[in-house]
Amino acid sequence: MDITPPLPIAPTLRSEMNHGGPLSATQAHQVLLYCALDAGCVPMDPPAVQAVVRLAQLDYPTVQAVIDWITTAATRRP
Repeated sequence: MDITPPLPIAPTLRSEMNHGGPLSATQAHQVLLYCALDAGCVPMDPPAVQAVVRLAQLDYPTVQAVIDWITTAATRRP
């Protein structure tokens, strides 16, 4: 079975997310993807946001592979 690891979300951010309980796998994937894109200084426009929403629906190993690609591309920038 494929399980998304829990995310350490600060209580202050949880209230802003309007979510009192654990995040669903899709929500956790969105957070992971947005963090990777933000760390890689990737600008977010409406099509990119829609791509994140769609990618977040995939299983964790696939999402992690995409995050690894983003991280690798960001570290290879001049």
